[in-house]
Amino acid sequence: MNKFLVASHANFATGAQSTIELFAGENKNISYIAAYNEDGASLESQLDNFFATLTDEDHVLIFTDLFGGSVNQQISVRAAKFTNVFIIAGFNLPVVLEALLSAEPITEEFVDQLLQSGRASLQKVKLETPNETEATDDDFFA
Repeated sequence: MNKFLVASHANFATGAQSTIELFAGENKNISYIAAYNEDGASLESQLDNFFATLTDEDHVLIFTDLFGGSVNQQISVRAAKFTNVFIIAGFNLPVVLEALLSAEPITEEFVDQLLQSGRASLQKVKLETPNETEATDDDFFA
């Protein structure tokens, strides 16, 4: 079974959760960890609880907020004991949604494809100067 974890410093993961659920609905196969916030649960205990639920049949994809950050480091130490766990650091919303909505099993190739999609989803939005056009909101949302 595919399982997912979104983990971050502070409340980034729980903020992402509300947006992910808006687009993809609630999913029992995704967990969220917000480390170092006021709720009192230590990162270590939250990670221990998550990793204790994994089986050899699970394919796991973990998204962390910052490569090399303490959340990413703690997860990497625990994930190293598994052959079926992959980590993407520096995630964005399109990548998480693509992974969640895919029926493909989580493999090295699938993760590489997600990384390409994530890079492609970062776009510079070219803004026209007000003198170039008199666009209205209706034009933008058409």
